[in-house]
Amino acid sequence: MKLIAHEITTPWAKIATVLDVSHEPVIIGAGFKPLAKLIKSLPDQYKDFEIKKEPRLAGVRNVVNDWIDGDLDAFKNLKISQTGAEFMQDCWQALRNVKGGKVVTYAQLANKAGRSKAVRAAGSACAKNFVAPFVPCHRVVKTGGDLGNYSYGITLKRALLIHEGINI
Repeated sequence: MKLIAHEITTPWAKIATVLDVSHEPVIIGAGFKPLAKLIKSLPDQYKDFEIKKEPRLAGVRNVVNDWIDGDLDAFKNLKISQTGAEFMQDCWQALRNVKGGKVVTYAQLANKAGRSKAVRAAGSACAKNFVAPFVPCHRVVKTGGDLGNYSYGITLKRALLIHEGINI
């Protein structure tokens, strides 16, 4: 397995990203945290592999720049792989289908993932999303419109939503 990592500067924070480039590039980890912390938090299946830092990974950087420039659905074409139970996978897929500039509630996310009563489990899937913002859990809010939680902080969540035209 060949893994590469890099950071992409955004107006809000750097996005650390790890990709498996053994074949077609697939994002296996991403987040608004230092690259070293992201690498340490990778699932066990990736722990025994050397990760090469690649500062000029143009493909993902171009997609992030497109998102910054206003293509709010730019992330849809990125290849993503996450480890998780079936319902989590369903939630993450449902999140990828939430259009940029829109939000859903945790209850709506649970419904879109096929288990309308699993609202807390939908929240858990957001918390365990290992490839934010490419699986855009920042687009999930509480019923009633409150922001809810975000692994990288409410201030960043609000800034990302404002960037996407949502003022909460």
